[in-house]
Amino acid sequence: MTLGYRTTDGSIVTLKPIAAQSTPLGDAPALKLSGREYAAMSTGRVLRAAQAHFDYPAPDGDGAVRAGAKTVAADELGALMARKRFAVFEDGESGLLRLAYRELVLRFRADSTRAQQAQLLKTLGLSKRSGNAFHAQQFVVVDAARRYSVEALIELALQLGEQALVEFATPNFISQYTRCASSAPPSPAKAQWHLAMVRARQAWALSQGRKSITVAVLDDGVDVDHPELKARLKRKPDPQEPRDLLGRDFYVPDSAADHFDPRPKRFRMPFDQMNGNDIHGSCCAGVAVGSGPRGFGMAPRCSLLPVKIFHADDLASDARVADAVRYAAQFADVISCSWGGPRSPDLQAAIADASTQGRAGRGAVIVCAAGNDAAPRVSYPAADAHCIAVGASTDARLQADYSNSGAQLAVVAPSSGGAKGIFCTDVALPGRGFNIGSVAAGGADGLFTNDFGGTSSATPLVAGLAALMLSLKPQLSPAQVAALLKRSAVKIGPPGSYDANGHSKAYGHGMVDALKTLQAVKALKP
Repeated sequence: MTLGYRTTDGSIVTLKPIAAQSTPLGDAPALKLSGREYAAMSTGRVLRAAQAHFDYPAPDGDGAVRAGAKTVAADELGALMARKRFAVFEDGESGLLRLAYRELVLRFRADSTRAQQAQLLKTLGLSKRSGNAFHAQQFVVVDAARRYSVEALIELALQLGEQALVEFATPNFISQYTRCASSAPPSPAKAQWHLAMVRARQAWALSQGRKSITVAVLDDGVDVDHPELKARLKRKPDPQEPRDLLGRDFYVPDSAADHFDPRPKRFRMPFDQMNGNDIHGSCCAGVAVGSGPRGFGMAPRCSLLPVKIFHADDLASDARVADAVRYAAQFADVISCSWGGPRSPDLQAAIADASTQGRAGRGAVIVCAAGNDAAPRVSYPAADAHCIAVGASTDARLQADYSNSGAQLAVVAPSSGGAKGIFCTDVALPGRGFNIGSVAAGGADGLFTNDFGGTSSATPLVAGLAALMLSLKPQLSPAQVAALLKRSAVKIGPPGSYDANGHSKAYGHGMVDALKTLQAVKALKP
């Protein structure tokens, strides 16, 4: 039996099972994965994901084991873990980890009735666990009676996708997502050379951005107390929700106490490394909208909406990532995504809806990182037709050697990979961030770093430029923004890099030029 899931374009992505054996180890559970080169690293992520999302047993401070709200004695642990069986897979398209349990995400067609939905679920032995705050016909359904194995439930999702009542069905995966900052350490940079390279200061004579235009940064959290970010925050984004003061955390449930706190929360030594630390999103936010005077963003007068979707590099729920996109599209004009992950029909649908129905019907502009795998393919979601895929170029105006290539690449923007890195805001908490308090790393106060990079940095620069474009002409559609960015890009790299249509798999349509882009926007006829 070949396992897989159906995407919104009808293609099937295969899933390769990974053997996972759970055993008690003293008073705490242990998990062993096999068949992967980095099984030891993956094991910790998988166990943390199961504890976070599946009520899997976790060590309690009193030496017992806690599963959800229940304390379990160590000698009962084996039986409990056997009942709470989940499955681990390698995604056949992205190679990333995916976990499945007893749940499916199911979207019914708009013309289906509640009675028809109930009858279908009753026939299959499934029940609705929760609705979706952003789509009335979408539900998480659960195999409460444990009628199916995980593999059988995945097969059922494929069959459900062919039902007349169903728009899509997919396992409620918990997935591995990768943040796209480069791990190559650059030389210290003393100035924001990347802004000079794209002629940002000249462009600011036309617009520094409008407060009414908002960039949502979907990432591992944004330091909302940073002195060069807090002035840019979009306050009370959702007027219908009094608890929503400055963004949300979609990694945790809506009912969690800190759902309305998008700050960085997870830190683990060493604190200047991305593994185990929420230190990525604050840098992305600064590159997009940092207010200066030390770490200017591309759009220093636009607003910022922090949307937390990750806790460091722990696996995340596809459904929650998709809902974060839906939330951002309601209250932001531009969505910046400096990460990649496996495809999901739920995320595909959320991106399609955001780009067509977001921004009060004009469509949100979605800007995504092409990825840092030095691969001849663009990562997802950057490869989605509704997104603007951004690659990285260096201070030498060449493709960064880590930057992914492909037909979907729209443009590149300056980042690390040459002699210089990107200077931008960092986590302001003492001893946390890429710079934990070094003059050479960006300043003794630790508020800024000069070693940010990767397509992670290139992406928010382009997102900020899109915000400047909308500041001049808010009526522009996402397609118009993408077309203007491509048309105004400058050709860099070897002369033979571009085809007859002016596109290069390594450089897209070229490197963005802020002045040229805003001049083109200003010249548009009403």
